[in-house]
This record gives sequence, structure tokens and C-alpha cells, in this order.
Amino acid sequence: MHSNYKEPMTGIDPDIVKRFHTGDLEALRQLVDHFQGSVFGMGLKLLGTVDDAKDYSQDVFVHAYEKRHKFDPERPFEPWFYKVALNLGRERLRKRREIPRSDAMPVEMFEETGESVVIEKEKRELVQQALLKLKPVYRECLVLRFESDLQLQEIAETLGISLGAVKTRLRRGLMAFKKVYVNGRGGEDGL
Repeated sequence: MHSNYKEPMTGIDPDIVKRFHTGDLEALRQLVDHFQGSVFGMGLKLLGTVDDAKDYSQDVFVHAYEKRHKFDPERPFEPWFYKVALNLGRERLRKRREIPRSDAMPVEMFEETGESVVIEKEKRELVQQALLKLKPVYRECLVLRFESDLQLQEIAETLGISLGAVKTRLRRGLMAFKKVYVNGRGGEDGL
């Protein structure tokens, strides 16, 4: 039986995805290795703290493994996987029922010193704070596009919305982000 399945953006071998679907723990480990950075980044941007992002990342892979029977191995893996991750993030936000305050932002420790390191750290913190102030529908689209590097059609599949709706949410989300980010920098323009 010939399969039309392809995994164009991830570089994940379709065989790994099919083995994951059947419960192969080595395939799960390979998927964790491949996606852990992206999932952690998604968790950090959705939930706001390093500890929440770590817990979220672990739970995403456990949850995906438990839900693997719902995945159709003839379809692209990435939209399904990110939908599982996004739904788990939404559930956590619903349970929390609050947006993290800016003073709950993670503080990264740098051994390096210097003006450029300080500036980059400040920019990352401002980006994180700006994302957390956006409506969740905009934040989700921006995180899927820029953190998880999904293409527009993959975002549409992940969120279960039309391609036009993705484009609208991204455009509005970017405009809202820019406004919040510029205000957070005291009116300075640019990233």
C-alpha cells in the first residue's frame, strides 16, 4: 500500500511517526529530541515562566503519546502534534484564569557581561511581556508561526481555521504586538 504521507517541514522520517503511532518508545524519544526546544519555547511564550514551560513540555509529550491513537499516520504529523500541545496550553491557561504578571517573568542568568548581552536580555523580556498581553488567539498564531516555525497552512490545520483566518490573526497579532512592544520600550520603535 503506497502512502502519500510526507513530513515536509520537520525533517522527521515518516517511519518514526508511524512507529510512534504504534507505541514505539524509541520513536517517542526521537520525537522528543526533535521537538523539545520548540515545545519548550511554545510553553514559555504561552505560559510565561521557565518552570511552567518545563512542566508543560514534559506533559505535551506524555499527552501526545497517550493520544497517539487519534493521530492518522496518513496525515501530516506536525499540525496534529502542535494542536495537542496548543490544547494543553489552553487548558492550563483556563485553569489559571489569569495572565502572568510581568514580575513573574523568568530572569535568565548570564555569565557574560557587556552592553549587548544586557540589551538582548531586555529585548527578550520585552518580547515575552508583549506576547503575554496579546489576546490568546493572536498569541497562539504568532507562537506557532515564529516559535514553532509552522507554515500558514499548517497553522490553519493545527488551529482548525481557514487560511484566511490565519492570515488575519497573524496580521492583527503583529500589529497588536508592535503596539504593545513599542509602548513597553517607552515609545522607541523597532525590535
